[in-house]
Amino acid sequence: MSQKHVLLIEDDRVFQSVVEQFLIQQNYAVHCVEYGEQGVSWCQQNTPDIVLCDLMLPDINGLEVIERLLSLAPHLPVIVISASDDMGDIREAVRLGAWDYLVKPIDRLDTITQAIEHCLQRHRLEETYVSDIWELDSHINQLYQDDHIVARLANDLLAKQPLNVGDYHIESQVAAGAEANIWIDYRPLTEGRVLIVMATAHSQTEQNLIPLLVLKTLIDPLIRQHLAGSDDTILDPRSLVQHINFELCHSRVRTAFDGVFAVLDTEQHAFRWTQVGDRLRMQPQAKPDLALGIWRHASFHNYIQTKLKRVHCQLPEAILSIERQSSSSSSSE
Repeated sequence: MSQKHVLLIEDDRVFQSVVEQFLIQQNYAVHCVEYGEQGVSWCQQNTPDIVLCDLMLPDINGLEVIERLLSLAPHLPVIVISASDDMGDIREAVRLGAWDYLVKPIDRLDTITQAIEHCLQRHRLEETYVSDIWELDSHINQLYQDDHIVARLANDLLAKQPLNVGDYHIESQVAAGAEANIWIDYRPLTEGRVLIVMATAHSQTEQNLIPLLVLKTLIDPLIRQHLAGSDDTILDPRSLVQHINFELCHSRVRTAFDGVFAVLDTEQHAFRWTQVGDRLRMQPQAKPDLALGIWRHASFHNYIQTKLKRVHCQLPEAILSIERQSSSSSSSE
């Protein structure tokens, strides 16, 4: 295998030296710079296989470096290595085109090589199948020109009618014209439990129907496995979301998803949920985690409301509500 070339943009000389020597030992060719402008200038004359970039640089912000590098080479794999674990920084870096995000301090240096190999493998796959992508994009564009097909597929994303289970009434409303941008589902499970999903997509092409259908295909097998008694991942929203996020981040879907994934227990009168992204508003309130499909290392949290009386979930173009006459209390896990 030919030696891969790594550009390391890092102003911490100690960390830079440690990473450089480690990568050289792993048979990478490494070029190091301390300033963002140096990194951009070097890439104007050279073509690295991958770039490792800090966010806090002495001259310009690392986010600007990412943007400028990808304007020169749109398919260049970029990994951010930063001391910032702020979700806003992570989201913006990935939005600009970073392929991965590692947070300092890094306890094991092989974490870096694993991230590099993952990105290089993904890059090889994308180069191999780029013609297939163009063909698929052509088919998708044709699909969106057929209003009847779009309407039929969008219909698969929406709950057909209100649902009554035990003491609870569940219903939803979607604004006219928004049917292809939102997925709402409430699916009866076992022992009086109901899966609740409300999600919207942020596709770079602004065509959200296909990504939402992909999201649905990731969850449907887990529902079938639960009903067959072979797997209960679907009953724990945090585990469900972690599974979905892993699959999305290793897929070719270039889309972030906001929403809520929940299980209503109508016998125990409890509502357990995980909320992702910042577009959805909920009562009861919870701090949302990072949107799905952005960062494969993202962590997620469960929240639970007991003695459930009412749940209200709202996106700009849709509402989902759960009603029961009872008192309520809440806590987080």
